[in-house]
Amino acid sequence: MAKISEQITNEFKERIYKQFALGYSLARTTVFAAQGALLPWIDFISTGERRASPKDYPEHLKQAIPKIHQLLQKDIENILNGFYPLDVLRPENPVTHGLRWPKVILDSIQASQRRHQKIHDQFNENSKEYLVDLPEYYKRNFHFQTDGYLGDKSAELYEHQVEILFSGAADAMRRLIIPQIKIHLQSLGYSESGEGVKFLELGSGTGRLSKFVALAFPKAQLTCLDLSPTYLTKSKENLHPFKRINFIQSAAEKTPFKDESFDVIFSCFLFHELPYEIRQDVMKESLRLTKPQGMIAAVDSLQQDDDLDFQWALEQFPIDFHEPFYKNYTLNSLADLWQDVGLKNVQIEKGFLAKSISGVKDSH
Repeated sequence: MAKISEQITNEFKERIYKQFALGYSLARTTVFAAQGALLPWIDFISTGERRASPKDYPEHLKQAIPKIHQLLQKDIENILNGFYPLDVLRPENPVTHGLRWPKVILDSIQASQRRHQKIHDQFNENSKEYLVDLPEYYKRNFHFQTDGYLGDKSAELYEHQVEILFSGAADAMRRLIIPQIKIHLQSLGYSESGEGVKFLELGSGTGRLSKFVALAFPKAQLTCLDLSPTYLTKSKENLHPFKRINFIQSAAEKTPFKDESFDVIFSCFLFHELPYEIRQDVMKESLRLTKPQGMIAAVDSLQQDDDLDFQWALEQFPIDFHEPFYKNYTLNSLADLWQDVGLKNVQIEKGFLAKSISGVKDSH
């Protein structure tokens, strides 16, 4: 009788815990979605023109809402199942958020003007200094954002802007990859803490996914690699509480590391911003760097036919934002790319507008 009572109590606690965490995630989504709803008006004020909405846009939004809800529920289940801790939901200081919002509005005005004028190679003098050493595909204002990925302002605002784009679901989409990684490492005998594991994130940006990986694997060693010096500086700031992280400025397709240096190589929203040939080069380089039985994993945008309800979004995204390689990305399956380099046990998990993909390198 006591065991039954304890089971009922634990189930009740879990239900309360789950509802509380889900309520917080939904509230966060509502905040970012509300901010996103203002952007068309900002665009109109900036340019004097209204951008045409996709056909059947209200119906598309109705289809999107339950899929966001499903993603957030999955995120909470992953916390309850121990794939990553509740700390991944730690809220940002609302004052910090509020003070950044006017900067986001100002940058949205500037981005709207660039979009209207079809300008995608505009950089300030400080940012121009970095261009000499960068590959051609990187020398652009991705998303029409100020200074592309090379400005301090861009690094400060990027995560906020991405959450607006995805209605507050970006973090949950990023975390889709962690369960696949954790299950694989445990199958190799590693502890849940990741002790002895070496991670490499390619195109780590401001370190958002690296933070979640560091929380999920607190004893692992993590290296963040990115082309942008300003984003690496921001990632150092964001990840300063974690002591097992290194930072390297380099292209993902040509890194300075020795063969078979890492147990897990992962990326987030990287491949859709690369030309097709560079995507192939990144996979070949990742294979070179991965240890036998190691994993290569990524979170990125959905692709053609992944979810027919979102075909409209895949078509609209490169129209609204400067994403010159996105259409080609949607037409060339990541699963094919993973299999072409010989990875085994390829797994895919979809959530809202993103999917995670992972594969395992053969042992010698």
